[in-house]
Amino acid sequence: MSFTEALNFLNSRRNFELSRNFEMNGLVERLERLRAFVNYLGYPDKKYKIVHVAGTKGKGSTCVLLESILLEAGAVVGRFTSPHLYSFLERFTINGVSCSESEFAEIMLYIRDKISKFDSKLLVDFTFFELLTIFAFEYFARSLADFVLLEVGLGGRFDATNICFPTITVIANLSFDHIEQLGPTLRDIAREKGGIIKAGVPLISSVCSAEPRTELCEIIETCKAPAYFLGEAFDVDPITAVENFQFKTKKGKFPVQAEIDNLNVCMPGRHQRHNASLAIASALLLQDKFILNANLIRNGLMKGFLPARIEVFQGTNDEPVFVVDGAHNKASTEMFIDTLSELFPNKRKLLVFGTTIGKDVDGMLMCLLPNFKTVFMTQYSSSARCFPPVGLKTIADAILPVRKLSKDECKIRVVYDCMLALRQCFALADKNDIVCATGSIYLAAELRNFYLNNIIKKKI
Repeated sequence: MSFTEALNFLNSRRNFELSRNFEMNGLVERLERLRAFVNYLGYPDKKYKIVHVAGTKGKGSTCVLLESILLEAGAVVGRFTSPHLYSFLERFTINGVSCSESEFAEIMLYIRDKISKFDSKLLVDFTFFELLTIFAFEYFARSLADFVLLEVGLGGRFDATNICFPTITVIANLSFDHIEQLGPTLRDIAREKGGIIKAGVPLISSVCSAEPRTELCEIIETCKAPAYFLGEAFDVDPITAVENFQFKTKKGKFPVQAEIDNLNVCMPGRHQRHNASLAIASALLLQDKFILNANLIRNGLMKGFLPARIEVFQGTNDEPVFVVDGAHNKASTEMFIDTLSELFPNKRKLLVFGTTIGKDVDGMLMCLLPNFKTVFMTQYSSSARCFPPVGLKTIADAILPVRKLSKDECKIRVVYDCMLALRQCFALADKNDIVCATGSIYLAAELRNFYLNNIIKKKI
């Protein structure tokens, strides 16, 4: 099987990342069937320690920060995350290096042949993400990983990754997203995310809000799982966008006593300090033959990086700063604005915005519009689920008076080509301005790539 053939086999499966129209009914049976097939492969997911990570935002950052700490200690670390920026092979990394095309083709051929022998009907019935999950388990086993950081795809309780046998579970920040599948309240969402909690398996979480925390605590009690919450068992201080901070466990509340100062991460934002605390707490519990010290943790945090997470490009002396972020719900948009305000106070800001059908467009724009002088409504080209820019303008025009903004205070423009929109945004900006792009990971990926390969080259 060539890489192209393997890719065609994968892409011929149902892909719910492209369309969220699926029923929750029958998902328990799907997981049981998936588990049975992974068992048939020889339990590849039992050949390493798994950290299973759920949450609305912060999953990917938590995973990459934990990966970086463990790498500093000399471990072999696999990481399975989603979605990707440019190639789905980015979803599978060993020690930070993506899976190769030849490895993918070889292992996918093996999986296809095994499915044929196990139950040929599953060649059609397994979904895109189920196949990726099977592939990840097998790939990491062959790579002799010590640890695998496994990010939930959607929700948690019925996610394909939830067939794993984790050493630790982690639940990062919870907010409103995918409410059609997960439910309309934070308690509903917590119930789905909390579905990854396993009997006797330690949980580490940064969920602080009372409503989802109550739901998680009920699941914890039922499962008899040890639980360690930020602010209760461990803490970080201060929480700012830029300052160094301290991590400290609370005596009698966490199994490992630690107090580490002078910490920082290269990804800006207060929320990244919360994600860093989850990574540190997880790493401390994973210590065995890989012994950590303060310097290893400091160095690991500073090396952990994911693109398009409030990623700042400084530009040149005569060009504005460019900030690109994949925020796609109200909570992550608020984090984006808070971080911009701390990093660039009193700077004029311009925005290129595009998002996906089904997202909380009103909530995002209510937060964004007061903070930008000009907003270009646009769309990405990589998915048919993009929200029409003219519809975004209609919503924005209705929000302006609600936020007591005139059309001169926040000018709304429509440009259907997102790359042209970014060019026009840069043309309007002067060297002291901040040009931003957000609303979708798809948009962030396209505009980040365009900026690096066109706008920067033009400046050089």
